[in-house]
Order: sequence, then structure tokens, then C-alpha cells
Amino acid sequence: MLKSGKYIAEHDNGIFDRYRIVMSVKETEKSYIFELLEYVSRYSPAQMDMLFDKSKRVLISKFKGGHAMRIWSDHDFTLYPYQAGIPFHFERVNEGGSAEGNSTEKEMAKSG
Repeated sequence: MLKSGKYIAEHDNGIFDRYRIVMSVKETEKSYIFELLEYVSRYSPAQMDMLFDKSKRVLISKFKGGHAMRIWSDHDFTLYPYQAGIPFHFERVNEGGSAEGNSTEKEMAKSG
């Protein structure tokens, strides 16, 4: 189960695919609630635009299809909106502003 709080996805490998997405995340028994706090992108990922086009707050059911989500630990997850384009890896942000978790632990979990 994810910890409630602020999560961030960042990518800065090139001018054409640079983005920063910050969301507040809450998990309930039946759904995930995402509230968009910050969204900076030179060329916006279309699936994120579509996900938040009607509201800054989105409710995603755990039991209905449409979006793929993989929880790696209680402090990071991967969201693949509409199962199109690219997946986004989110890490929980602690109160000091830095991402939680151990990058070596994450890479091992992803590869195996």
C-alpha cells in the first residue's frame, strides 16, 4: 500500500522530453486519488494532459481497466495512463523536499 503524500516524476535527459510532475496521492480500499500540484513540460505528454484535462483531481479505480499501475514499494510507483505513450515513475517526496527510497533498491526491484 502506498503512503499518502506528495510524489514526483522527473525526466531531464533532453530538451524534447523534459518534464516534472508533482502529485498528491491518496490510496483508499477501492481507488487511488491523484491531485495535480505541479506540471511542467516543454512538450507535454499527451496521456497526462488527457488524464487531467477536466480536473486537477483524478480518481482511478483499482478494479477497472484503462490505466496500468505498478507499486514498487510504499514510496514509489509507476503509472502508465491509458497504457499509451510512456510510463511515469513517481517517487515519494519527504518533508525536506527530496525523494525517499534507495535508488539501488529500486533498480533491483525493476530488473527482477
